[in-house]
Order: sequence, then C-alpha cells, then structure tokens
Amino acid sequence: MQPASLLIAALVMLRHPCARSQATASLLLARAAQHAALSPAERETCQRLLDELDQEVRPAAPMQHAAH
Repeated sequence: MQPASLLIAALVMLRHPCARSQATASLLLARAAQHAALSPAERETCQRLLDELDQEVRPAAPMQHAAH
C-alpha cells in the first residue's frame, strides 16, 4: 500500500473515535512511518503522530475498562 493511502486510511479511522478505529489508525501510521517512499521528515512526523495517538489511547483505556 502506498504511504498516501496509509495516511488517508489513518485519517478516516481517526474520524471514528472508538478503540478499534484508533488501534487501526495506529497500525496504519506505524506502517507509513516505515515506508521508504517518505522522506525522513515525513517518517518522523508519522512516528510523532503515532506516539501522540498512543499516549491519548493509553490513559483512556483504564477508564473504558472500568465502565464495563
């Protein structure tokens, strides 16, 4: 899959704020961050977005689990 497709798919997943969509977006960003077609700066940006998304998801996980 081309890096632009990965990034667009990640954006679509982030429009649906459920845990599954966020996990899918994380996977897509991780794949994009490793894609050789991107410049080093673009790969670094993907990695930063991935790190930020992971930080947002982790604190929310215990709260969601406690509610069930």
